[in-house]
Amino acid sequence: MNPTLKTLLMVISLLSARAALALPTDAEQDLFMEAESLEADELKGTLKYSGDVKMSQGSMRILADTVIIHGDGDQATKVIAIGRPALFQQTPNVGAEPVKARAAELEYTVSSKSLSLQGDAEIEQEGQSLSGSYIEYDVQNSVVKAGSEPAEGNEKKRVRMVISPKLLESESK
Repeated sequence: MNPTLKTLLMVISLLSARAALALPTDAEQDLFMEAESLEADELKGTLKYSGDVKMSQGSMRILADTVIIHGDGDQATKVIAIGRPALFQQTPNVGAEPVKARAAELEYTVSSKSLSLQGDAEIEQEGQSLSGSYIEYDVQNSVVKAGSEPAEGNEKKRVRMVISPKLLESESK
């Protein structure tokens, strides 16, 4: 396999895998939600937090204009964060730099363990970044898809990846 293609695939894999991983203790921490308003709709099974929403659990942070949590009984099934942009940050491992993601809409589906970023999507960590109109990450299958959609004036935004020189150096040694 071409060394450049091999490096590119490795970076995509590392970047996306780290975006889905979290510190082992994060799930054991309390979840904190803060917003200007809350609307709980028991019939729809939704909690809608609006206005400067701040959500945190362990190393995970979400900042958004609106966060909607869909549930089935006592279990969350989907979390949607909407903003200009909505921001996500989480530390994947002890001593690692946090993964940062931003998009107009972030959606995490619990059953399929998939993360979807729509609208000027970007993920970055440790000098690596991936951006496009959308980024989809299938956590279970470790598959990342990024693409572009026509913007104003029918011009497509291209997928962009930045790889730090230190990662490319280690490949050539």
